[in-house]
Amino acid sequence: MQTQVETSVAEEASSGNGQITKMPGVNLEVALGADIVVKFPGVPQGYRGRIVGFDPYEYIASNVRLPSSVRQSLSYKGSVVIKYVHEGTVYGFESVVLNHITRPAPLLFFDYPDTIEKLDLRKSSRTNCNIDGTLHTSEADYDCLVVNASETGCRLSVAVKSRDALTRAQVDDDMVVSLALGNLGNLKLPIVIRNIETSHGVILLGCMFTDINEEEQQLITAYVERIAKLAR
Repeated sequence: MQTQVETSVAEEASSGNGQITKMPGVNLEVALGADIVVKFPGVPQGYRGRIVGFDPYEYIASNVRLPSSVRQSLSYKGSVVIKYVHEGTVYGFESVVLNHITRPAPLLFFDYPDTIEKLDLRKSSRTNCNIDGTLHTSEADYDCLVVNASETGCRLSVAVKSRDALTRAQVDDDMVVSLALGNLGNLKLPIVIRNIETSHGVILLGCMFTDINEEEQQLITAYVERIAKLAR
């Protein structure tokens, strides 16, 4: 049976392309300001935050806003799963809550891990494609084209006008993309922008999927494999 963290990191892995490695916690690459996703048992949604401090092999402190219902259920030594990306590698580990405060900032303290799971995202190859989609932002929706995809992310091409709000998008912005996968159905997935290119009224967004579940992972894997076979 997979542990929570094995399932969480496996969601980032490709079918046969990415290799998950279990390592001692001493190998964890902690970076101040790194984005993290915090998941709690029984709560399907993950909560994004960032690392604001740590004491090696003792604890890690993160700035993360949690709804009151989640905060009230937190307990000392309660279980938590942490996932984050550092220099092209996904790290995931199980930990326990040491403390949490809301003032002067919402901070969550958790134990430094004994073991970690890691996956090099650069091992997940991208497949060129042309998938119709819709990019949902906090200000507007945009028709888009997915020009390549893997099980961990995708590249979006979006036609924009000079005054469109999307022209002000920045790396690390959170958005949602809807993908039309033919007879496999439609997917609506949260993404985070990793790189941005602009050229002649078109924005190219390199994106990573966040909080993708196993069923969604399998749908994308099946679609990408189908495209790869047809392109041979």
